[in-house]
Amino acid sequence: MTLLYGERLSCGRLAVDEPRAPAHALPGDRPVWPRDRVVDIEHVKIEVRLEPADRRVRGSVTHTVRLLNDGTRYVPFDAVEMAISGVQVAKQAAPFEYDGARLVVDIGEGRKRGQELAIAISYEAQPRIGMYFIAPDAGYPDKPVQVWTQCQDEDTRYWLPCFDHPSDKFTSDVAVTVPGNWFALSNGRLLQEKANRDGTRTFHWHQDRPHPAYLLTIAAGEFVRVEGRAERFPVDYYVEPKDEEAARRTFANTPAMIDLFERLLGTPYPWAKYSQVVVRDFVFGGMENTSATTMTENILLDAKAARDFDSDGLISHELAHQWFGDLLTCRDWSHGWLNEGFATYLELLWDEHHRGIDWYRQGVAENTQLYLEERYRRPIVTNVFRDPIDIFDRHLYEKGSLVLHMLRGVLGDAAFLRSIQRYVREHAEQNVITQDLVDAIAAETGRNLEWFFDQWVYRPGHPKLKVSWSWDDDAKLATVTVKQTQDRSDGTALFRLPVTIDFRKGRGRPQSFRVEISEAEHTFAFPLAAKPDLCRFDPGGWVLKELEWDKSVGELRLQLRDDDDVLGREWAAAQLGKKGGAEATAALEAAVLGDRFWGVQAAAAKALGEIRTTAARDALLRCLKVRQPRARRAVVAALGQFRGDEAVLEALTPFARRDSSWFVEAETCRSIGKLRLPGSFAVLAQQFDRPSFRQVVRVGCIDGLVELRDERGFELLRRAAAYGQPFQARPPAVGAMARLGAFFPERKKPLAEEIAGFLEDPDFRVRVAAANALKSLREASQAAALERMAARELDGRGVRAAREAALALRKGSATDDELKKLREEFEKLRDENSRLRDRLERLEARA
Repeated sequence: MTLLYGERLSCGRLAVDEPRAPAHALPGDRPVWPRDRVVDIEHVKIEVRLEPADRRVRGSVTHTVRLLNDGTRYVPFDAVEMAISGVQVAKQAAPFEYDGARLVVDIGEGRKRGQELAIAISYEAQPRIGMYFIAPDAGYPDKPVQVWTQCQDEDTRYWLPCFDHPSDKFTSDVAVTVPGNWFALSNGRLLQEKANRDGTRTFHWHQDRPHPAYLLTIAAGEFVRVEGRAERFPVDYYVEPKDEEAARRTFANTPAMIDLFERLLGTPYPWAKYSQVVVRDFVFGGMENTSATTMTENILLDAKAARDFDSDGLISHELAHQWFGDLLTCRDWSHGWLNEGFATYLELLWDEHHRGIDWYRQGVAENTQLYLEERYRRPIVTNVFRDPIDIFDRHLYEKGSLVLHMLRGVLGDAAFLRSIQRYVREHAEQNVITQDLVDAIAAETGRNLEWFFDQWVYRPGHPKLKVSWSWDDDAKLATVTVKQTQDRSDGTALFRLPVTIDFRKGRGRPQSFRVEISEAEHTFAFPLAAKPDLCRFDPGGWVLKELEWDKSVGELRLQLRDDDDVLGREWAAAQLGKKGGAEATAALEAAVLGDRFWGVQAAAAKALGEIRTTAARDALLRCLKVRQPRARRAVVAALGQFRGDEAVLEALTPFARRDSSWFVEAETCRSIGKLRLPGSFAVLAQQFDRPSFRQVVRVGCIDGLVELRDERGFELLRRAAAYGQPFQARPPAVGAMARLGAFFPERKKPLAEEIAGFLEDPDFRVRVAAANALKSLREASQAAALERMAARELDGRGVRAAREAALALRKGSATDDELKKLREEFEKLRDENSRLRDRLERLEARA
């Protein structure tokens, strides 16, 4: 499952001033343990009719169960807000009790362990979550009618009586009756498609390998089928008729991804087909239902977007789940990283195969940054939460992927792949916990890595390292000192880190040494023939860390130019940005214009923006000619640092109006807002209503209006937030109203009241955005409104956002005046520092 559309790929950003939660667990959160079972569910037969006009599902479900203990009398099922019309046990009417959330069936006395029974439940429901009925309305009159399910984590119970927990897996039959011109997709093979006399149509799907309730799916509507591949098993994509060309463009790499994952994992694709269906208003990015992934409409690429953007990350992530999550399923959500961490890591393996090692390492760097930006630190495996979705965060996804990356570094490629293949092979169709992976590694390689998983998975945090090196010419020794400086008061480990340190002289081959860090401070001495030009710590970035290392400008320039590791070059660029000076500026400009990888070009452009001198500005203006669109995007972003510079506005305006990349246009609008010039507003207002892929240009304008701090922006933001406007830009617009309002304290209270109205918006994403906006606005009077939202929301993400926001407002925070003063002082210091750097560079040039 991918949390939100575009979450990992969006042009947008989080509000800089969003309050940071001190810890993951909120008041009232308690340990959640795996559920008990009284039966083993072996097969589920679902026969339902969808009634879109009434937003109703009705029919029956038959659970074939095997008793786990003698004397079992009562079998419970999860079933929320349903009308239960009858229950049969072994085809005989049976008594039951139902309280609106839990159905308990009396199966009679004298039952024996191992006895098989069929429990049939007739019901109907109008689900508020779990099954979604999409239809046009006054705001969106062109929206099609569709019905689709989204069951993870435990929302199947809202449309189907079931055991709604990942710890029980079963085979299934789904027979779904829909309007006659519709198609209905579900799990497994299509056994029958039948036209009924009443004008409806029934689709019967059979899934012959076991899966849990949260992976059941129905997606129904007017779709066309696009074939991706027919050999061995069907690979296809279902979209609205207007999107057929976009589907071919977007999903083209799916067959190659399947081939790669089969080869890497040593296990054939495990299901009867692989379908991907694109639906409207999907509440996640994608959902890996067995054999039938549901995708957000935002995945579909137009021709212009495809020039410098793709959806391969989301596609490969959901495909990877067909093994990790579907074939092997976490026993309970506390071990959910075995689903999400693996799927996120296989995104990187696809990039490595398809684009090369530089893209893999770039993905490692991006996942590291996303994890470091998380609002809290927690162990990856934790069972303290209110709703399971609470732990679907940067620890479960990005840090989980980095654990696997580090595991590969510790074991080596061959042993790593053998271990993963053994883990998959031995636990196919089973529930798993982290220890199963640890044991598979030990059995395959003889390596006991309990220490590794203890520090990275069962404890919070990561190492913060301070590194230095020196050369003793008399002794011909290079000395490297490494200090671990992380705060350990929250249980963060003193880490054991196998790591490589290497040295290079001239253009020769690096001389490498493998060392292990296990103490708070280590000093290593390395005999070398001559003083090296370059020392590298952890080349390839095999350790998750924050690194402090004060190198000379000369060594950094050499590393930026010659390091064969993109991560090393990007790190050197960032450090040169902190150093500043003419030499650093020249080296960074050369990297933007000449480096062979866009990630390094982007890092160098960002560093030039941090220097913020006239020479750095002129270098960036020259770099606008760079052809790689991702690098050009970074250049226009960096130019936004030159506040009040008319020359920059003149140079950027044409890029806002037209570029070969949607994302360059969007980033330009952000930067034009940051310039805070009299002409900035007109440019943003002109671009505000221009249609674009995922509305990225409008979102760029929204961010630009916040940066501009112009009260005229409120009118545009209010219009963009309104129901009926393009849905992708509505949540950012709601958040931006609060962010802009922070600069106008007199507007705070009426703005908070206005934003609170969005807490009841029909769009779940807007409700969450409103909760986060109120948290950032810090208007305590809205705490009660947020608590009411938390009480009525069904989606755990909405509950969590409302709870966090209400707690922040109840606790209180710095006053508006204090925050405004701190912001102004910070910006003043930054401007003064920039002017001092500029004067220093001019003096150096004269000298």
